[in-house]
Amino acid sequence: MMKRIRFCFTLVFAAAVLTACALGDNRPAAMLYDLGPFEMESGTSLPAGMPAVHTKVTAPGWMNENLMFYRLDYINNQQIRFYTESSWNAMPSRLFKSRLEAFLVSSGNPVIGARTVSSPLVLRIHIEDFSQHFSSPTDSVGRVALCATLFKGRELIAQKIFIKEVVAQTPDAQGGARALAQGSDALVVEIMQWMLEQQL
Repeated sequence: MMKRIRFCFTLVFAAAVLTACALGDNRPAAMLYDLGPFEMESGTSLPAGMPAVHTKVTAPGWMNENLMFYRLDYINNQQIRFYTESSWNAMPSRLFKSRLEAFLVSSGNPVIGARTVSSPLVLRIHIEDFSQHFSSPTDSVGRVALCATLFKGRELIAQKIFIKEVVAQTPDAQGGARALAQGSDALVVEIMQWMLEQQL
């Protein structure tokens, strides 16, 4: 009797494994996204005498993953969802930090590490939102919202909220990724222009 039960269990287990394998073969390959190649000129030249900038980018704990988040605002804008077959190749905070530093360097300002002895400008970015928002099943925007705080040494110079929404061309992860990339680039330019206004 026990042998028969074990035999039946083995058959069921084998069938389950084969079914899982078959389903896995039919699933689309997981897609990885980033903000794309750095090609855009900032259009902003920072003063030659401007202190070097140290950047620090943070995000809420729920965003400290590679997941691509979206919200169905027309159903419940308090519910965070994520794509199961697509993800970022790094956390949004790291993606944005890399882009920000690339723009700073292209604008003539050196980016320095945290262990530099001098008292540089410190640009702290806290990302509040980095997700795709759907207003209907076919209409969505990539929304980037953040708080930028500028310090010179320990002295607070300025602080400002930045928000950018870009219409997604397609209602999927690819459309959201492109919209968020465009929104990130636009905000980086706005942040640098804001820094220039501080007459540093």
